Amino acid sequence: MINGAQRQDEITTLAELLDKNLTIPSYQRAYEWEKKNVLTLLDDIYKYYAKRKNINLGAVILYQNKDVFEIVDGQQRLITLSLLIKALHKNYNNQLLDNPILCIANTETRIINNYASINDYINMLARSEDWNGEDFYHYLANNISFYVLQAKTQDEAFQLFDGRNSKYKDLTPIDLLKAYHLGALDDNVFEKREILQQWDKNINESFSIDDSCNKIEYLYNNILFNIYNWSLNKPTKSFSKEDVYLYKGFKEDDKYAYVEYCRDNNKYQINKPFKSGKDFFITTSEYIKTLDKLIKKYNFKERIITETNITDGFDHRFRCINYLYYGALFAFFDRFGNKVKNFLRGYD
Repeated sequence: MINGAQRQDEITTLAELLDKNLTIPSYQRAYEWEKKNVLTLLDDIYKYYAKRKNINLGAVILYQNKDVFEIVDGQQRLITLSLLIKALHKNYNNQLLDNPILCIANTETRIINNYASINDYINMLARSEDWNGEDFYHYLANNISFYVLQAKTQDEAFQLFDGRNSKYKDLTPIDLLKAYHLGALDDNVFEKREILQQWDKNINESFSIDDSCNKIEYLYNNILFNIYNWSLNKPTKSFSKEDVYLYKGFKEDDKYAYVEYCRDNNKYQINKPFKSGKDFFITTSEYIKTLDKLIKKYNFKERIITETNITDGFDHRFRCINYLYYGALFAFFDRFGNKVKNFLRGYD
């Protein structure tokens, strides 16, 4: 722990903040800062340190969940500053750096690389005759401050997370769905890690028929949301943040009659409600597997090219037909399954 007394007001020093039992909630993005972001922060801090001026690094939003404080906004700065303090005091450690969620995706690699960059920066400063590492350490702890906002509920924390991130890097509907359902998962670190690894795999891959978006975006933007609108005899439109509620599912304690029915009939089908949390990720993965199989078995792109001799502008034209064809095909198999596989035998 860094030296520093706990305070109750909204302006909080780095020492006071890092003495809290901080953690990264599962709905957060990964630690994304690269070397250039880290060096920009270090240069700003050192300029203030050289003039012996206090520096405020903006707002941090926390939510107290039992005995831990979830970082709703501020994880990039706080992880980086924790690494800076560790570079100055090698035996320094805290709950934030030990958090298992940091091992998900590329976070661990970024932390290792940024820690090396911070060590290089400190070694450069240490070559100066007037360098005093202990003095710099105490400056970090007591002269860097934050404006701390504390969410009262988990729902408010999520709303603040959405609002704060929208100002800097706009969240897509898919980002919001991921965040919402991660927040509904049980506190099983290994399960979350496995779920996120599968999610990241699908985020980083495209279907063979369309490389303009990843598999999850294609599934929700161009298949499931289209089918939803068609089922209500509505025209298709772009999947937006206003439509995210359609895929939030139901909560365990919901008492609605349709929820009781869905609990007793757990076969996944398009437009059928599902339980929020783990079921969302299972459904998404299963639908992607199904779509992959359908594309492999009933891919008609090459046949169209052969029979029509269309080449110029084909990809643009095909994309529109693509959504209609695979959406209809997906809905057909979702409803009837393999029992009618001979219906399409002419396309085998």
